[in-house]
Amino acid sequence: MYQTSYPVRADLARKHLEAWRLIARPGAFFDAAERVQIVQEARAALYCALCRRRKDALSPNAVEGSHDAATALPTPLVDLIHRIRTDPARMTRSVFDGALAAGISAERYIEAVSVVCTSVIVDTFHNALGLPVPDTLPPEPGPPTGQERPPVVDAGAWVPLTAVDEADGVFGMPRAPNIGRAMGLVPSAVTLFFLAFRAHYALRDIPLDITQAQAEFIASRVSALNECFY
Repeated sequence: MYQTSYPVRADLARKHLEAWRLIARPGAFFDAAERVQIVQEARAALYCALCRRRKDALSPNAVEGSHDAATALPTPLVDLIHRIRTDPARMTRSVFDGALAAGISAERYIEAVSVVCTSVIVDTFHNALGLPVPDTLPPEPGPPTGQERPPVVDAGAWVPLTAVDEADGVFGMPRAPNIGRAMGLVPSAVTLFFLAFRAHYALRDIPLDITQAQAEFIASRVSALNECFY
């Protein structure tokens, strides 16, 4: 899958391909064509003039205009995708509430976040190796699959969180990480994101030639540089 002089683990390449295949299938709340278009919009956001002006502004909400959209997805959804991709550190409750008012349900918001973030994981890996981003796979036919509502609780977050045992797990971390709980309203979104994520990073038994402590240091440094609130 990867034509590069750098050694790439076979399992990592497989997980990336699995992620693209999942994105190209109908999700719980978006059909496959919409999911592929979400990836296309996330990539287009990097070259969007409005996103650049917002990124440079003191407040992104003070800058109005139209996005350089790459698809025919609804304008509120395009705006949400571009914000998630280019300026996630300044996502606010008002942006989320505006998306809800525009008809984007919390479930669709979570599924969009999962697809965007998964594509970022794979695309960033390609960029690091000096490779072009991979083509998206042809979307499979069919409507969104829907889902039964999972067990969730209102814990004061923007979205309901997965109900879990709060007892600490390994390394003093919660048994269910907050990022997983935050997407727990759409279990398939959790599955997609962690499929790609866990191939790159784990809290133990990390399959790399560096130590766990070194991996944690790199992860923390990258998060800080990216202004990751979490």
